[in-house]
Amino acid sequence: MRCHPRVLLASAALASCVAAVIGCGSSKSSANSSSTPGFGTTVVIGDSLSAGFQNGSLLDSQQPNGWASLVAKQAGFQLVLPLVGPPGAPAVLQLVSLGPPPVTQQATGTSPGRDNPTQQPYDIAVPGHLLNDVINRTPILEPQSAEDVITDAVLELPLGDNRSQMNAAIRLKPTALFVWAGNNDALDADIAGTPLAMTPPDAFSQQFQQLITALHTQTKATLIVANIPDVTLVPYLTPAVAILAEISAATQLPQPLVSALLGIQPGDLVNTTGLTEVQTAIAALEQGQMPTPLTDDGFLSVAEIAQVQATVDQYNATIASQVSSAGGILVDMHSFINAAAQTGVTINNFPATTAYLGGLFSLDGIHPTNTGYALIANQYIATINAALKTSITPVDVSSIASSDPLFPPNIKVGSSAVHISVDAARRADQIIGPTSQAH
Repeated sequence: MRCHPRVLLASAALASCVAAVIGCGSSKSSANSSSTPGFGTTVVIGDSLSAGFQNGSLLDSQQPNGWASLVAKQAGFQLVLPLVGPPGAPAVLQLVSLGPPPVTQQATGTSPGRDNPTQQPYDIAVPGHLLNDVINRTPILEPQSAEDVITDAVLELPLGDNRSQMNAAIRLKPTALFVWAGNNDALDADIAGTPLAMTPPDAFSQQFQQLITALHTQTKATLIVANIPDVTLVPYLTPAVAILAEISAATQLPQPLVSALLGIQPGDLVNTTGLTEVQTAIAALEQGQMPTPLTDDGFLSVAEIAQVQATVDQYNATIASQVSSAGGILVDMHSFINAAAQTGVTINNFPATTAYLGGLFSLDGIHPTNTGYALIANQYIATINAALKTSITPVDVSSIASSDPLFPPNIKVGSSAVHISVDAARRADQIIGPTSQAH
């Protein structure tokens, strides 16, 4: 199918949506490239969430667990990934001890690069890319940063290409094009501890319009576009109430006093900078000294959280409008992640949650586990089936969870027993932070 379906799909009612996303039964696809229209040449663009990034790394043993690869398998179309050799780029995080807090370490060594440098990848999403990067950032001859290296690994090979994701996607002449971009524009707020780090809504609107207009007018692809989740829900951010309780229990000081000493309130969310400052404060308290309050860079206050959420809502209004104008299909990841955060998702009789090591997010606190990616894949599948009248079989989430090394029953940890460590949180800073300097 070469024509655009002029359809904008609103998400189904939440209850039916969650049921569809969990899936059951065989993971064998009911559709293949001949019976599923439009997927003859499928391209995926965006950031780490579409690249199969996990545990702080783009790694060949993890990339096939990403949602895009799972959708391709279920729908029966080919999707070549830019597979990166071990220990990954950057080197993958490994769980050493549950703690609490859990102990992670980075694998040793340096990746030799792409396993398949002569193959043209069709999932060309690049970890760390902002929306502006998706449009404009190209490989460079002499990489100067880790972000340059990973951009080159995905986009440059096999042809020595110097195109951005947007322009590379256009060159590949897709019949279907998955777009999930702009997540890092929002996640910058988490890393920096302020909503001021986010791409301004007016700039986001201009950039997203530029992206969708180019893809719509310069390809004949069916556009399948996801919106932005609430980035304050990721377990990279540690609830201040948990930190206050831990320090109170360790020092026997009442929580209101600890709150006053650290300058954080129970509803706040603490990032990597804040966790490091908390460690310094604990050391001071143990020595009978007054701790230094957390800096503003170390946490999102209740008011800042509301501002981040409001900005994400503005982003998503832009996305919905542009997808509608282009006759594309809108996948509502925002509502789906909200529901998972509010009620959890019961899988194999275990209530998986969005908490750290709760089953849905990997060791870096931002990117999904195998189970989380499977749920996301089913959100795409349910939306596609409703929009295109296809019958793609959902991913068997139960089967994936049973073998997922980070699904809590497999590592014997409760869904809310721990929070992210400083070392693991720093990995998220490294992959998201560098590009944020661009704006």
